[in-house]
Order: sequence, then C-alpha cells, then structure tokens
Amino acid sequence: MNAIIVNANDMKKFTCKEMGGPCEEVHEGATAIDIAKQNFAHVMATTDKAHEPMREQMTKPGKGPSKEEWWAWFNREWDNKKDEA
Repeated sequence: MNAIIVNANDMKKFTCKEMGGPCEEVHEGATAIDIAKQNFAHVMATTDKAHEPMREQMTKPGKGPSKEEWWAWFNREWDNKKDEA
C-alpha cells in the first residue's frame, strides 16, 4: 500500500481570487491538485454572476486558457507561494 506523508508545514493557501476568480474564499492543501479540486468544487457550487466567467472557462472549451496552460500557470504560482506554517 502506498502512503503519502504530508508535513503540516508544507500546507499552502490560495484564495479564489489568486486562482483567477472573483472572491476571497480560501483553499488550503498540501498539493496543487488538492487546492485545484477545492477551487473547482467552489466555483461549480456558486450560482452568482461574479463566478460565471470562471465557471464557463472551466466547462466550455475555448472560453479561456486550456487545461494545460492553466496547470502550467498554476504550478508556477504554487512553486512561488510560501508555505503556510
């Protein structure tokens, strides 16, 4: 069985706004995918107009950066973000 050991000091926090959205909802995780999943769930759960452009980017091809482009950008952001101790 494979286990991933995460040090609590390796946690990072990103707001929805830092990820391209309109609000200050905070997502926290030990990996970029953890935070991306939280942000996706957050944006998809919203029904307001402010999140509508981001919802469309996530669900409609050609409405924003490709998944590959977004991941390249977010991984750079992740690498530059200081850990939250």
